[in-house]
Amino acid sequence: MKGSLKSTLAALLICAFATVAAVAAGKDKIKKETVTFTEDTMVSGSLLKAGEYEVRFNETTGELAFVKDGKVKAKTTARLQARGDKARSTAIRTMSKGNVVELIGFTFGGATQDVVVGTTGGTVTGN
Repeated sequence: MKGSLKSTLAALLICAFATVAAVAAGKDKIKKETVTFTEDTMVSGSLLKAGEYEVRFNETTGELAFVKDGKVKAKTTARLQARGDKARSTAIRTMSKGNVVELIGFTFGGATQDVVVGTTGGTVTGN
């Protein structure tokens, strides 16, 4: 009876630790950073006014979201692209199309990959 109780308790502890590890691993798939847009910027048809936003990138789903005051203001799909070196700092990459500034990419400081939204013709600038 005592042996059976110990085995059951051990199994429950192992399950608990496995669950905590799985939840912790899932959190690592979402990268977050606070950024400031210096000018109004289009993100997949949504206009982000100049200001501070939290950027969230879900590596599993490829969703890039911009949050302000707890509300998602814009989101788009993106992919990771390898860099030649480790990023020194966080960077926003935009493209000017006439009088409209459009987001084309984002880099988290210290990352070895860029988050790429997409590119078309225009003048590329870095913020």
